[in-house]
Amino acid sequence: MKENIYTSLICKDFCNYYKPGKEMEICGGYFYLKKFITPTELTSLIKIFNLKDEEVIEKNSSFLCENCDFRRDGCDFFVSKSNIPCGGYVIISRLYRFISLL
Repeated sequence: MKENIYTSLICKDFCNYYKPGKEMEICGGYFYLKKFITPTELTSLIKIFNLKDEEVIEKNSSFLCENCDFRRDGCDFFVSKSNIPCGGYVIISRLYRFISLL
C-alpha cells in the first residue's frame, strides 16, 4: 500500500502515469525509495540536487524493475525504453547521475 507522503514526493511530482486511487499499484522505484530513504531524506535530496529539472539516465534497471507491479502487465519502458518510466525510476536515475559525478 502506498503512503501519502511518498506518493506525493514520488508519484505526483515525477510520474507521468500517476492517477489518484491506484494506491495498490507500486512501481519498483517507489518500492526501493520507500524501503531505503525516509520522506525527510527524499525531500532533501530532491531539493539539494534539483531533481525535477534533470534528465533520465538509462542504466541497468533490473534491481528496480524486478519488484515492480507494472512489469507483469507490460511496462513500455522496461520492454522498449520508449516511454518515460515511473517516478521512482526517474528519481533514482537522476540521483545516479550526481553520484557518478562524485
